[in-house]
Amino acid sequence: MQLPLFPLNLYLLPGGISKLRIFEPRYVRLVKLAMASDDGFGLCMEVNDNICHFGTRVIITDFDQMPDGFLGITIRAMDKFVINHQWQEEDGLRFAQTSVLPNWTPTEIKYIDRDLSQGLQMLFDEYPEHAAYYPQPDFEDMAWVCQRWLEILPLGTEQKQWFMSRNDHRAALSFLHSIIDEELKDK
Repeated sequence: MQLPLFPLNLYLLPGGISKLRIFEPRYVRLVKLAMASDDGFGLCMEVNDNICHFGTRVIITDFDQMPDGFLGITIRAMDKFVINHQWQEEDGLRFAQTSVLPNWTPTEIKYIDRDLSQGLQMLFDEYPEHAAYYPQPDFEDMAWVCQRWLEILPLGTEQKQWFMSRNDHRAALSFLHSIIDEELKDK
């Protein structure tokens, strides 16, 4: 699949939702291209002006004119991809030929994992502005819970890319348990 790319230090996994402020002409063009097709665009992180190997295809679910005159868009992450080939056009907009990676399979929460789900619920209660992005949260799906945790934790780009490359949520679950278990020991 060919996608226009939006390099941004924002980490979204499938099901993730965020808002963006669009003002550069090349990204206004990206929005027009994304709205003209069902494919959306690729959200990619960068390291030293180099686009990372893995990204997330997002679609625009809403848009509005902001008070400052810029365009505001709401995006929803659909699936992960790997970049096979990329190029840049004259206006600076980047494109890539991508291959879709499998989304993590929804998985029912086990008793031993309930603390991760409950912790995310508490975080959503504490930050209602973030929770507002998710009017129907799925705290019973371990894959969904892991993805939301990974989006908000302060992880390095390499770590985020590694988790994005995984075919399921098991590595994320193990990682999150190590953090939560360590936090509980310190209390």
